Amino acid sequence: MITKKVIQTLYKKYRKLPESPDFLDMPLLFDYASEHHNITIDMDGPVDALVIRSIDPDSPFHRIPLERIHAIVPFEEWVAIVLHSSIIFLSRKSSKVSVHIRTQQPSVFDRVCDFFKK
Repeated sequence: MITKKVIQTLYKKYRKLPESPDFLDMPLLFDYASEHHNITIDMDGPVDALVIRSIDPDSPFHRIPLERIHAIVPFEEWVAIVLHSSIIFLSRKSSKVSVHIRTQQPSVFDRVCDFFKK
């Protein structure tokens, strides 16, 4: 089960981009999720991108530049694609997709300013 703690751990563990998209575990993504999500790699555009056809083409998560992906992590029922401020979860058993978008916590300066505004 994917909990808030697991999500926070993913953001923390995969904080930095890999040295190259070649270090991403692409075979894992194709082995576990391509059947239900029709995943392809588009190398014809200006940048190489991962295309997830089970996501609406108007969505910003439909086409993801490979250079923006931090990690691909398998779970029992999901495969996670970790980005800087979001995680795309692709079901291994259906075409279901879930996206977590990280909310930015207010900085210490923001909290101090808010305190004095009251």
